[in-house]
Amino acid sequence: MSAAVIMLHGSGDSGAGIEGWLEFASDGSFISGMRRANIKMIYPDAPSIPYTLAGGRHQAVWFDRKQMSYEAPEDPVGIARSLEQVDTLIDGLVQEGISPRRICVAGMSMGGCLALHVAYGNGRWSGKLGACAMMSSFLAEDSALDEAASQRFVTPVGDNSAPALFMATGGADAMVKVTWVERTRIRLEAAGILVPPQVSVFPGLGHDLCRPEIDELSNFFVSTLTSEVG
Repeated sequence: MSAAVIMLHGSGDSGAGIEGWLEFASDGSFISGMRRANIKMIYPDAPSIPYTLAGGRHQAVWFDRKQMSYEAPEDPVGIARSLEQVDTLIDGLVQEGISPRRICVAGMSMGGCLALHVAYGNGRWSGKLGACAMMSSFLAEDSALDEAASQRFVTPVGDNSAPALFMATGGADAMVKVTWVERTRIRLEAAGILVPPQVSVFPGLGHDLCRPEIDELSNFFVSTLTSEVG
């Protein structure tokens, strides 16, 4: 494979879960499409940790959340731990001979938030990858990513341009408000990241995936990871 996507699942899900969800919502076209494009798909599992939103019970989550809101504080310890988990996967892909500029980190919901941190935050591979994609996700208002990205991308040095970004969400998502996603887009733009001109909002879609969204996502993967550049 000449390119790779690390797909991060949402809270309480699993790598196998998001893989099956993408395939089901795409009417069985996603996996075969990635294979034809010579893109390797990786679906890691989040660690099982006490999760405040589950009453402190253990769940597969990338970090803790005190409440489901834009204003809730970020969990820097959990994010740092999961950043290293994903960075280690990227280490392995690079050792296989895949260029960092042909690697995308993507995610749904909580996984999308972590994907942003991997691509633009304080990770070892931040700023060095080819692309990032987030679906139905947002950054906490107090996120450390804003400052880290600003220092790296507002005045880029050398080939330190920001990875390309895909953003999408459901217009009827009761869990992640469209306004949270749009505020995240505006903040990322202010931090020097080349954001899409608008979030792809799918009317009537809740906290879910749909065929048109996955078609857009697949086209983004192919166009950013399999071009002659990189």
